[in-house]
Amino acid sequence: MAYKVVIKSLVFADAEDAFTWYNKQIEGLGNRFYHHFLNTLDDIQAKSFAFSYLKEPIRRCRRRSFPYKIYFTIEGSTIFILGLAHSKRSNAYIKRRLR
Repeated sequence: MAYKVVIKSLVFADAEDAFTWYNKQIEGLGNRFYHHFLNTLDDIQAKSFAFSYLKEPIRRCRRRSFPYKIYFTIEGSTIFILGLAHSKRSNAYIKRRLR
């Protein structure tokens, strides 16, 4: 089944912040982060049920290349991307933002 992906505007703001921070560290690293982010979204769309629950119905996708987690839910044939947070952030932080 092909899932439609809907991304909350808050996720774009978080991704932009991360992009800017990485580019300040090393020129071009922000671009690598952005491409990694897009590839992760493709993986979520292709293998959405492979990712564990934070708390049902919210799932999270963690990657090693960049220490970020992407939070999402699946409703019918749509995947809603709800949040993006650095792995050092507590789950309480993301739970507050997802309310």
